[in-house]
Amino acid sequence: MVLETLLELVAQQFHQDAEDLNEDTAFEDLGAEDLDIADLVLAVEDAFDMEITTDEANALQTIADLLDLVERAISA
Repeated sequence: MVLETLLELVAQQFHQDAEDLNEDTAFEDLGAEDLDIADLVLAVEDAFDMEITTDEANALQTIADLLDLVERAISA
């Protein structure tokens, strides 16, 4: 469920088909710039009712990184 939601959010942010994305997808490969990541972080924070720090956001390289971050926040 978490991964599917994240894939949908990333797909919306980067105008991609969710089916074309997976955990190994790098944000760089999607043409992500800092503002794109910031917008994605806001969407994830809203969807999962959590906070992501600037350092955490800056460390995001792949969807797997984002998934790990969200799953750790949910389980905390």
